[in-house]
Amino acid sequence: MRAAKLLLMAGWAWPITNTIATKLSAVKLPQLGADVLPCKLKADQDVYLSAGFGYEFNCAPSVGTLNAFMIFVDFSDQSANESSPESLYDFFLPAAAEWYSTASYGALHLSVAADISRFYRMPATAISYNWERGLTAEAHEHYIQDALAVYNATIPNVDVLYIVPTANATAITYSPTFVGNVTTRDGTYVAKKSVTFGYDAYRTWGSLVLNHETGHTMCLPDYYPYNGSATGLFIGGWDLMGLISGPSPDYFVWDKWRLGWLADSQIDCVAGLGQTSHVLSPVESTGGKKAVVVKHNDTDVLVMEVRSSKGLDRESCATGVLLYTVSTVTETGEGPVRVLNVTPRSGGCAGDELNDATLTLDGVNSYVVSDWGVEITLVAKDGEDYELMVTVA
Repeated sequence: MRAAKLLLMAGWAWPITNTIATKLSAVKLPQLGADVLPCKLKADQDVYLSAGFGYEFNCAPSVGTLNAFMIFVDFSDQSANESSPESLYDFFLPAAAEWYSTASYGALHLSVAADISRFYRMPATAISYNWERGLTAEAHEHYIQDALAVYNATIPNVDVLYIVPTANATAITYSPTFVGNVTTRDGTYVAKKSVTFGYDAYRTWGSLVLNHETGHTMCLPDYYPYNGSATGLFIGGWDLMGLISGPSPDYFVWDKWRLGWLADSQIDCVAGLGQTSHVLSPVESTGGKKAVVVKHNDTDVLVMEVRSSKGLDRESCATGVLLYTVSTVTETGEGPVRVLNVTPRSGGCAGDELNDATLTLDGVNSYVVSDWGVEITLVAKDGEDYELMVTVA
């Protein structure tokens, strides 16, 4: 019987920063949009990986346990010299699973079983798979089905199949996600999605590439541009669905809400004219209000959230209130989320102009989104909690 390694994260509860006791007393103003439903914009099913709620594409689960299976492959022209695939399993896990436990506040547990008995030799050379940007879905599926054919064994009932090449396989250059149903060549169903790792994991991204690509299995879009522009064009380094190595990789509150990691009661929805007051706690801490969402129309919202330098964002080079827009009719790679640069000409930090685009009491403390008729003003700060005033005209 083949050796297998099972890492079960379901019982782990990794602590993050405790919620700061809120001492701020928000000004008593009419609270518009107490019902969050108007702000839960529906996904456009005709838009690939739409950033709205309820996108239907056989997505992997984002709450509870996401079950995955990992197999390891090598090639005749780029063979493995690792003593065991276990070293590559350990390269990704448990770090990637801990990341999800923290980001989801314990709502998502990644369970990864793996066959670490050996590397399975692929039937073609690594170079012949033509692994480059522009890889077609058909070519990608061919690679996956080759791996399943050489594995030639029953795979447990899982949500995601991970295929990991030897670190010597430099021709398998990057790590895409196959978002269609995964089947063998004879049509046997295997998994909802598959992630095929590449040399970029070992060279650049580390275990975080598993979190980025597994985000796609849960139907999250890419936030970096597909047109060849700078990776941080739309969001800087604020979410690892953009720049994986960015200084502030924790997911946006909008996506945490969509994924079921936050309760409706943790979101303030503003869906009408007037002035409202809000107190927000950092994304990286448990509990408290996490965002103000201003509805612009049926496809666009403005989101305000607080970022600190704790937890997954411990390398952040700026903290404060982050503003961004969300469009449910903009496809992946085209900027469905766009961070607003509230500190233009600052020079940014950590290599991107948008990485310091936060409102702070000791810096830029108010911002007007003129096209939307929205003004955001910081009022007070207690610890890392912010009180802010939102005016919609």
